Amino acid sequence: MNRLIIVIELCAALLAGAVSPAKAAENMSYTIAVIPSVPTVTMHTQWTPLLEWLTQKTGIRFSLKLFERMADFEREIGEGNPDFIFASPIQTVVAHQTHQYIPLVRGGKAIAIGVFVRKDSPFRTLDDLSGETISFVGNKNLCSVFVRHMLAKREPPLIFASNYAGSTRNVIKSVLLGKSSAGAVFIPELERELEANREQLRSVIETPKIAPHPLSAHPRVPFNVRERVKSALLELASLKNGAELLRTVRLPSPVAADYKNDYQSLELIDIRELTDWGR
Repeated sequence: MNRLIIVIELCAALLAGAVSPAKAAENMSYTIAVIPSVPTVTMHTQWTPLLEWLTQKTGIRFSLKLFERMADFEREIGEGNPDFIFASPIQTVVAHQTHQYIPLVRGGKAIAIGVFVRKDSPFRTLDDLSGETISFVGNKNLCSVFVRHMLAKREPPLIFASNYAGSTRNVIKSVLLGKSSAGAVFIPELERELEANREQLRSVIETPKIAPHPLSAHPRVPFNVRERVKSALLELASLKNGAELLRTVRLPSPVAADYKNDYQSLELIDIRELTDWGR
């Protein structure tokens, strides 16, 4: 009888000290690494309110990892260090291939890229741009990588010179000033340009639409944590001020992301060759 009591007391003590998976998640801190797009001070200001809300909603603590250089961000992805990453579709493909990162949510609107010229330009088709200069934001920019891959794989491949202008505005200026024969930018960004400038441009082609940047999780992050983060972000869009928080971090009108449907087709791109990955 005494032995039975001891066993019962021992089991009770173990149960009292046990921590549920949900409670364990609350006691952990997960890193979220964000693609560098603006100065780190600005990114901190943009992302901190969202992460504070996520912590309050889920009980899970998050640590923000920011980078000044794209190469450092890509190196972190390559090493699989961050628990969560907010990365471009191209970087998401590499993250999935190397460490099986799982896309959770993405912005709800897929976007196309436009290749455009001056309205008074003689260039009417892609073939007309053979041997000409095309401006892009940068060699690692999704718009640039997608278009350069597309032009290299068409029949016959388009031979052209690339100019990396550093920003969407500079790409447009380069075309307007005649420094480049054509430019390639995302359609929504072109639509935000001054009407007076847009009226001087003419579209040559628009690419198929691409799913935007997702928030992805490393598979070591427990399933229940991934699901709580995903559900919280999807819920946030319907709350007061939630849409603005999400728009600020480039997750407008979020929807559930799916690697196979949204990003797997990008595996055809020679990402490391076109982007000088990690350099």
